[in-house]
Amino acid sequence: MAAKMEVKVEEVKQLIKEKFHDNNSYFAKEIGMGREYVSAIINERKNADSPKFCNALIAYCEKNSIDYKIYVKVN
Repeated sequence: MAAKMEVKVEEVKQLIKEKFHDNNSYFAKEIGMGREYVSAIINERKNADSPKFCNALIAYCEKNSIDYKIYVKVN
């Protein structure tokens, strides 16, 4: 059975604030996703357990030598 992943929304909001000048669009472009989709997750209109978003965020973290577990909860 695959592990269930979930975005830690508050931590991701802090990442966007600190590294992307509080701009969801810059962050979305960096992780290769649409800004509408990213915004929906960040603003909790979509479930935080999106594998697509989690995988993109994990790839970003690995590329930038950041511990992805800060931003993604894996069960």
